[in-house]
Amino acid sequence: MVSLALLTLADVLGRYIFNVSVMGAVELTEILMVGVIFCGIVFATMEREHVVVDLVPVPGGEKGARIVHVSSHLLAAGISALLAMVSWTQAESAAEYLDQTTLLGLPLAPVVYFMSIMLVVNTIVELAQLRRDLNADTAHLEEEAQND
Repeated sequence: MVSLALLTLADVLGRYIFNVSVMGAVELTEILMVGVIFCGIVFATMEREHVVVDLVPVPGGEKGARIVHVSSHLLAAGISALLAMVSWTQAESAAEYLDQTTLLGLPLAPVVYFMSIMLVVNTIVELAQLRRDLNADTAHLEEEAQND
């Protein structure tokens, strides 16, 4: 994030003061944004900071809410895993065809592999949270059973 800000600062100052921009600034910014976005996805998942909206009332009380909660974790993990697989295929294609940025000639495959790896990490985090939530619910139920 700091490197992105410094690059933008150098590019803007260079353009306005010296009438010369940083060569490849747009390409570097795009690559750095991949890092920010895909790390941000994992951090948001870890901290449970994604936006959650209940569009439809959940029938079934606490049991229905639990089913929706588990389903949402599984859906999020499934989508993340699917995107990881698709992006891995894209990375292999980029590596095979030696895709690179236009101006600087930086290889794109490592960037796309990074995206895929971060999506795999996100899938693991999502499933770990589901497991933690299920264990917490089970511990809560066992505690109630012992108190009865």
